[in-house]
Amino acid sequence: MYFSTKSESGQVTKTANSKAATNRKAVAFKKRIGHTTYRVGIHFSGTSRETMDEKIIRLIRNESADRKAAINE
Repeated sequence: MYFSTKSESGQVTKTANSKAATNRKAVAFKKRIGHTTYRVGIHFSGTSRETMDEKIIRLIRNESADRKAAINE
């Protein structure tokens, strides 16, 4: 198992078989919307090359570009 950390300078450090990585528990939470309760599980890929921040920024940029393209059609 691997986990990655990214410093403020942008350097990514990938650690194999770390105690921190192997002791991580699956994260899940419950969210009630109306009369329905959802159980949401969160999983992070061990092979991902981008941080969560980078992924969120990429998703926002892609969504923004898609909306802009739809408006210009």
